[in-house]
Amino acid sequence: TPRAKQVVIGPSEVGHECTRRLAYKLLDWEKTNEIGSSNWSAQVGSAIHKYLADVFAKIEGYEVEQRVNIRGNLTGTIDLYDSVRGIVIDWKTTSPAAMERKRREGKNEQYHTQIQLYGYGKAQTGAVVNQVALVYLPTSGGIDEMHIELYDYDESVALKGLERMDNIYALLSQIDVENNPQMWEKIPAKANRLCNYCPYFLPYSKDLSKGCFGETATRN
Repeated sequence: TPRAKQVVIGPSEVGHECTRRLAYKLLDWEKTNEIGSSNWSAQVGSAIHKYLADVFAKIEGYEVEQRVNIRGNLTGTIDLYDSVRGIVIDWKTTSPAAMERKRREGKNEQYHTQIQLYGYGKAQTGAVVNQVALVYLPTSGGIDEMHIELYDYDESVALKGLERMDNIYALLSQIDVENNPQMWEKIPAKANRLCNYCPYFLPYSKDLSKGCFGETATRN
């Protein structure tokens, strides 16, 4: 059976497209790619979140920084809830370059699942949830460069994400990768340009129990 010390996957990760990455995290697997970098962008993001929370806390009809229970020990914090229109809102701070890429690539399924899970959690409290929104805010430049994605609330998206997590738990229980490391191959991965940032990335790895080779498998 999977190790006793399991890590809870948060709403922001439930929709991550790589099942293998989620499996590594769920089992609290040793990280092979700890990227030592400045947390400045995180500090900027936190400052923007705090500023917006302070602003909207003073406006009637808005609820800020609300903790909601989605199920069991899966919880999340809703950045903003428009109680008049029934809209759950999540702020995403990003660089101008990432903003341009976002506009080109369109909907991010991971973030879409996240915001629908927040909507689901809010709906469990009895609140009316009509829509959910992802608001991308530039960390530099003008606020008029923000990008907004508004979706109808869809419970089925949230439930699909939760079902996927249940399926991963079930798979890990069945194949027991701790005692059968060769079974890591049975856990599907989704390789792309972001593999370099995965904490479990190990270029050209021949042993998935040590780390994942990611997109290097496609290179000569």
